[in-house]
Amino acid sequence: MSNLQQQLATIRQGTVQPVYLVSGTEHYLIERFKQTIITAVLDGDTSSDFNFTTFNMEEDELQAAVQEAESIPFFGKQRLVFVTHPTFLTGKPSKSDPDHNLEALVNYLQAPADFSVLVIFAPYEKLDKRKKITKTLLKQAEVIDVSPLDTNALARYVKEAVQTQGYRFQDGAFNALMERTDYQLTTIMSELQKLYLYHMEDKYITRHSVDELVTRTLESNIFEINELVLTKQANQAIQVFADLLLQKEEPLKILAIMLSQFRLLLQVHILRAKGYQQAEIAKEISAHPYRVKLAMKTERRFNRELLAQAYQQLIQAEYRIKTGQVDPELQFELFVMQFSG
Repeated sequence: MSNLQQQLATIRQGTVQPVYLVSGTEHYLIERFKQTIITAVLDGDTSSDFNFTTFNMEEDELQAAVQEAESIPFFGKQRLVFVTHPTFLTGKPSKSDPDHNLEALVNYLQAPADFSVLVIFAPYEKLDKRKKITKTLLKQAEVIDVSPLDTNALARYVKEAVQTQGYRFQDGAFNALMERTDYQLTTIMSELQKLYLYHMEDKYITRHSVDELVTRTLESNIFEINELVLTKQANQAIQVFADLLLQKEEPLKILAIMLSQFRLLLQVHILRAKGYQQAEIAKEISAHPYRVKLAMKTERRFNRELLAQAYQQLIQAEYRIKTGQVDPELQFELFVMQFSG
């Protein structure tokens, strides 16, 4: 994260590279970079299409973007070219994409125009580093890493952002904010705007205001349902489920996430029994460290047989719903009551 902060600071100071590869899936960090580069190159004005163009690789040919970058800017010092959805950098390129001339970009990277800034946004977890185009980009472009932050880095980032705004947290308020937003940076920064407004005068964010104002993520709500199911609090679990339905959430989507979370609980339980630590488990199953941390806190309280029983019953419930044997809402209630009984 410190590297990204330094890169953004360098851009704000007026030192801009001719080619950037923005790699990673953290939406908030992607938007931060996007606004920073637009301000630096175009003084924040994208209303004119003279010197700013976006090419979608699902619809536009790559060579068209390269040609645009090679074109001298109109009425300005620099041209800014965005390239989005470059699935050709991944191991699974889209078959419906236009016929991209990848060599056109490879050749451009050897001697990029000094009057253009070409930005390639690759919001993917992994790039295929075996490909020539990917290797060349990683070598020749300025790489902006916008991967999701680990738990500690995320906590530091949010606390620093809040302090910069002149606010502070009451004891317990910060952890409550993290938990209600499922440690999702984009969601956190959005929810903070409500808290800033509410505490505009005292600049002191309380636990009460977090509980009242911050919207819980769907994942967070479903995690609560699973906790209630495992502790056999049937009525409370059904109530939370009903509340989600009132929020227009789909029953099958809820069940799918429940299954995913129970699968995570089982995986963490098994790996922890083998001696794996939190960071090792997160790496082994490619899960966010915070989700693994939450899972570890939960699975410790239950044996493997109980977790497996809930998981298997959920699979059966999902099957009955998908095959039209029973109404989704009724099946969820049956699952909870049978498991609790």
